[in-house]
Amino acid sequence: MSPTDSDDTERSLSGQQVPESVAVRERFAPVVGFDSGQDGPWIPGEREARMEYKGFLELVKGRRTIRAIKPDPIDDATIEKLLEAARWAPTGFNMQPCEFVVVKDLKLRTAIQKIVDEYRLSDFFPMEATREEWQGSPWTPEGGDFHTALAPVFILVLGDTRRIVGLPMAARYSSQKGDSIFESSMAFPFMYMLLAAHALGLAAMPVSATKYPKVGGLVKHLLNIPDYLKIYDMLLVGESAMEGAPGAKLMRRLDAMVHYDRAADDEFMTDADLREEIAKLRRGNVGRHQEADRLTD
Repeated sequence: MSPTDSDDTERSLSGQQVPESVAVRERFAPVVGFDSGQDGPWIPGEREARMEYKGFLELVKGRRTIRAIKPDPIDDATIEKLLEAARWAPTGFNMQPCEFVVVKDLKLRTAIQKIVDEYRLSDFFPMEATREEWQGSPWTPEGGDFHTALAPVFILVLGDTRRIVGLPMAARYSSQKGDSIFESSMAFPFMYMLLAAHALGLAAMPVSATKYPKVGGLVKHLLNIPDYLKIYDMLLVGESAMEGAPGAKLMRRLDAMVHYDRAADDEFMTDADLREEIAKLRRGNVGRHQEADRLTD
């Protein structure tokens, strides 16, 4: 049988007949300055050495945002594992806009902590005073100010806006579409880091205050980050200061979230039911922040 007649063989780049899976990997061989992965792309049907769904679901269900973090240092090899996981996250049209700034210097971490905490006092809490009464108690400094933990590692996830030119032209000239793709291209690596931290037994806490212009501008000035890099978020990582495992997470039922084909007129939540659920979710959220403050004070 000739190579062209076979369903499971293909000519390699060198002209030799090889199994199709090897040929596919050769097509993704590393180019100078790039890394296609030691094992190559995923081949449908090759299940060995891949995480089973049950294990993956357990990892996802067990992840929590841990705000009580010890200041004890973590080693560089562990930090690199987080970054390596983030590096392999999907990005829009593989433009890979992410840059990661790892902050370990104590003076710099303390300065960032001060910037974020001052923003909360000057902007965040005053805005909370306008929250609708039906949602329950607003965030207040007295009710748990969830100050920024001085974790041993701060990781800033940045996006290089210059890479937007590599998107399809239709996306480049549509700010809504282009911005959406760019934002997702930073969100996926950030989530991969969160999952990697949990897999390594570490506590991790996003500090989304860095998204705000005032905070982001001050942090970028402090770290000498150029204007064309946009801060997506910041992740604090370290050992957990909690005693025991975190509590259960209040989750919506799957059958309440999933809808098939054409929706019925009354299929989605009423405004009254939605308000009740939001108030319930907020009570749990406020409680977890207060507990983290108690452990790190």
